[in-house]
Amino acid sequence: IRSGKRREEAGAGAAETDEPAVPWIRIFRTRTFISCTMLVMAIYAIVAVVLTWLPSYFEVGLGYSRLQAGSMFAFPSIAGLILMLILSSSGDRLTSRGATSRLIRIIVPSVGVLVSGMIMVFLPYVSAPALAVAIVSVGYGFLASGYPLIIATISEICPPRQTAGTLGVFMAMMGIGGLIGPYVTGRIVDAADTPAAGYATAFQAFGLVAV
Repeated sequence: IRSGKRREEAGAGAAETDEPAVPWIRIFRTRTFISCTMLVMAIYAIVAVVLTWLPSYFEVGLGYSRLQAGSMFAFPSIAGLILMLILSSSGDRLTSRGATSRLIRIIVPSVGVLVSGMIMVFLPYVSAPALAVAIVSVGYGFLASGYPLIIATISEICPPRQTAGTLGVFMAMMGIGGLIGPYVTGRIVDAADTPAAGYATAFQAFGLVAV
């Protein structure tokens, strides 16, 4: 039994060493890694702003009660879940019809981020609170729905034995957007004439970054 285990371990070790590997810098310098990193930083900046400031924006900026703001905090997540299911099922159908990974995992989420950014750009010009809630929710939904596709893209550009390390660096770079987004939003709100104008301007600014 012990000799059998040793042979299995030796076989597993040989299989692992037989897997291809490339220098890390080659992975991190690919256009796919660089562009996806920039894209996901913009996405996560807006996600962090939503998670940090959205209840305050609904309450202080749009005039909803604290209870209403807390309830409406779920709207962006619901929109993201619905769009994620739609995009996932659509991606499966496209894959079965021979669509390329570039179309499904690059173009589709990029278009979603573009749509989200363009929607949020117009937020400062919206005066109806309900419409502002809808814009933020739909914009967030398009962002969140593309995130799993981008992660799948990164897992495709590296050898299997380097997937964990590549994703680790990618997630670390993504976190930079989460650090910058809430801080910049706070500074914009502090400098604005009113909290409503400050929050709307912050979402507009990050929408432009996403575009």
